Amino acid sequence: MIRNLLLAVCLTAGLSACSTTQKTEGSGLLSVVTQNVLTIAGEAAVSQVDFSSIKSKGIQIEMTGFVEEKNKGFLTNLVASKAENAGALLVRLGKPDLILEVVVNRAGNDAGKSSVPILKASRRTEATVDLTLTFRDPMTGQRISSQRVAALSKYEQAKWVGIVDGKGQYFVRSASSEQQIGGVASRVTEELNNKSWTKVIAP
Repeated sequence: MIRNLLLAVCLTAGLSACSTTQKTEGSGLLSVVTQNVLTIAGEAAVSQVDFSSIKSKGIQIEMTGFVEEKNKGFLTNLVASKAENAGALLVRLGKPDLILEVVVNRAGNDAGKSSVPILKASRRTEATVDLTLTFRDPMTGQRISSQRVAALSKYEQAKWVGIVDGKGQYFVRSASSEQQIGGVASRVTEELNNKSWTKVIAP
């Protein structure tokens, strides 16, 4: 009730002044929190991939794009694990039936903060994983099929009307959910309620 009343005051005062978001430089993968948000985003992104066509087929995985030493092992293992769970066979030596080319469009994390005056201020560790997976003929290199998947996650610590929520919470959402958020009023509501996000437990 009090939160809704304060929201009404905030909206009346002027929506354009109620919500600001600022991303700061990436904070690396040194802390458990940053590793967790990248893991959550990666799991959510790769879960969107349709691996049904590679059941019982031998594959080799090739990583390209924005691949860094810090995330290469994690992303390779994540894709390999999901492919194996779908029935694919990983070929270490010899000729595979298919090449699975994984292009890393984005994979990393940022530190972020935002505020809705009077009501809420938050600090976040955010992560995005955006991949394009292409199945190719190992002899000709011809593309057989291609899929692009992406997901975002965050760890948020919020302060409500001066009261700090010390627990912190993890959230995840698909990239398509981010695009559906509308005008200023929708963004303020989103900032307050995390409506487009799904709360998850740390891996």
